Amino acid sequence: MKIRHLALAAVLCLGAFGSAAAQTVRFATSQVNPNEPVVKTMKAFAQRVEERSGGKLKLPLFTGDQLGAQKKVNEMLKSGARIVNVTDYGQLSQFVPDLGILAGPYMYSNLDEANRLFASDVFAELSGKLEAQGIKLIMADGLFGYRHVIANKAVRKPADMQGMTIRVPPSPIMLETFTALGARPTDLPWSEVYNALQTGVVDAAEANFGSLAGSKLYEVRKVVSMTSHQIMFAAFATSTQFFNSLSPDLQTILLEEGKRAGQELTKATLESDAAYAEELKRHGVEIVTDVDVKAFAEKARTAYGNIKGLTPGMVDRVRAAMAN
Repeated sequence: MKIRHLALAAVLCLGAFGSAAAQTVRFATSQVNPNEPVVKTMKAFAQRVEERSGGKLKLPLFTGDQLGAQKKVNEMLKSGARIVNVTDYGQLSQFVPDLGILAGPYMYSNLDEANRLFASDVFAELSGKLEAQGIKLIMADGLFGYRHVIANKAVRKPADMQGMTIRVPPSPIMLETFTALGARPTDLPWSEVYNALQTGVVDAAEANFGSLAGSKLYEVRKVVSMTSHQIMFAAFATSTQFFNSLSPDLQTILLEEGKRAGQELTKATLESDAAYAEELKRHGVEIVTDVDVKAFAEKARTAYGNIKGLTPGMVDRVRAAMAN
């Protein structure tokens, strides 16, 4: 009888240990449509992490800002929350202002330049500063897309944006970009964009093709102008405190799968852009291609000089890293 009790106690202890060893990590994004490349990439990442960790790490998805707007969730990470958040460098610049450069207007001429930057000592320095602020990057370089303007009129030159109220993310560099272009930027969470357009709170918005189609903004605005004002990269970010609490093998799994996720997201975004553009057209959206991108780029250049807190010379260092 005594042996039986001891055996039962051992089983209960093992069960309790196994339960404690398994950790649920909420995986958050602003996006809703399950067919968008970033959501598909998240699902694949979460599945591989759970499989490779033997179930020790489980990452259920929370889409559509269920955990709060991106800015709020990033602040939760800084405080040690057990969350992985899909975010971007404009949003992360609230912790390290220099990261806003990576989300700046017309920063990259092509993806090769971006790849050189993400592999550089400059990026390692900036991500290290972010980690010291409490936020660890698991995936750093997933292409989210080329961002364009959606409105009820064509935007071919900067003058067409004069006085236009446009929704932008809560990102200093994006606010300064559209101020420089003559618009009146308003920062709103992505989950509020559809209603803001529908009710006339804003005249326009800007996003990549996938987000424009995935959120059905074609129901409230019918003209997309290919300004290509930003090549946006997504990041998977988590709490430095949480990451450091994990065993080395689990840390390795997250980082290796994060690198793979970045490659997958970039590939999926490039492959799906044309299809999303066609979907917008099927819903009656006019795609304006004769945009004076050179004029936009020249006008937006002043945005970099208006960002508070930038390290002197950092914009030049970033550009130099892309050239090497």
